[in-house]
Amino acid sequence: MEYLSVDRIENDTAVCERDDMSVVELALSALPQGTKEGSVLKVENGTYSLDENEEKRRRKRILELQNMLFSDD
Repeated sequence: MEYLSVDRIENDTAVCERDDMSVVELALSALPQGTKEGSVLKVENGTYSLDENEEKRRRKRILELQNMLFSDD
């Protein structure tokens, strides 16, 4: 199983980032309805699905890192 993060949407193309930081461009029409910038897609058997739990987990982790970086301690 692989995850892709939607970095941005340009015209009809979703520019996505893999966990190894490589970039892949996918036709927006090939992705689930509701895909937007910041979405996390799970790739299984060549099929894309939105993974809201993974997206929430990643957003929480980013906020934790930001808090650590910008805290006054």
